[in-house]
Amino acid sequence: MLNLWQGLCKVLVLLAWALLCLYLVFKLYERSHFIDVLPAAIEPAGVVLISGQSGFREGCGVAVFRLSGETLDELNNSGLAALDEARQARGYADDYYHYEAWQSTPVLAGEISEGWPPLACADADEDLERRILLAMQSPGSFYTRKGDALLLVLPAEGLIVFGYFG
Repeated sequence: MLNLWQGLCKVLVLLAWALLCLYLVFKLYERSHFIDVLPAAIEPAGVVLISGQSGFREGCGVAVFRLSGETLDELNNSGLAALDEARQARGYADDYYHYEAWQSTPVLAGEISEGWPPLACADADEDLERRILLAMQSPGSFYTRKGDALLLVLPAEGLIVFGYFG
């Protein structure tokens, strides 16, 4: 009987390790995917949050990265002009990941609402959500769209925010 329990425990431990490995592989893929949707001129320096919800065909969520020092310096030196050519995702050559022309914030009121849906779908803490929404509604940041997504660069916060809904 003891051998049966030991064997069962070994199987459960192996199953737990397998599930952990699958989860880690998924998280690495997810991180890589969201970095690939950023134009090459916008360099992330680390992940703050990747979170969302998905249904059978659609979902919503947000990927928040720290802005690299080099990108921040370029934005501080050149402003919106630093993003003129940053219109194509680094990891996807197709039109689906081609962004519109960059604009300065505030984001037009009709384009966002209180509790911006991508943030509402994510597990963002209240402070991060407040900082992002405030930066979207204040001058000094930059944004672009592609279909069902909004890409924000928030120099004062040192953040890159990719939000999708749909």
